[in-house]
Amino acid sequence: MRRTTGPLLIAAALCLATAACSTSGTPTAATSATATEVSATAGPRCPLDASDLSTATGLVFDLADVREDHELETRPEVKALTCVYTSAATPQEAGDPLVLRVDTVTGADAAVVRAGFESGCADGGGTLADSTVTGAKTCTRGGNTVEGDIAAGDRTVEVYFVNATAGTAVTLTRAFDKVLASVS
Repeated sequence: MRRTTGPLLIAAALCLATAACSTSGTPTAATSATATEVSATAGPRCPLDASDLSTATGLVFDLADVREDHELETRPEVKALTCVYTSAATPQEAGDPLVLRVDTVTGADAAVVRAGFESGCADGGGTLADSTVTGAKTCTRGGNTVEGDIAAGDRTVEVYFVNATAGTAVTLTRAFDKVLASVS
């Protein structure tokens, strides 16, 4: 199941910098180490820990990339802290890793991004619903829930899986509220 924002989102998420990718387009081990180092230092802090994500889904995830002030593909005027997690545990379409992307937006743009999530869900044929997680909404498409947004004050965090096969999306749907609950 691919997110409706377009197939280029996967390539953009995984290959934000050419040096960060191997020839297959999959993040290299060096990329994961660099992202982990960035999140552990005074730099940007991702709102989701890879070990918590792994526990929530039952799949092993690594933090593959972190980008500060990253332009959102759907709203280039908005900048986000973007964290990309990958799992090679269950290869997806074309053998690519499963990807979870987390975009954190603060300030006045947070409300714009939340509204965009809500309208994008409806416009894309999805069903918007409240999550069991306080302040979170989910979007269900084709019976699967692999997209969500958590808003609190002047901060919104979009959480979504990309590149999941139909079978993986079913499994992730059952774990999605646990994923959202892991966001700090």
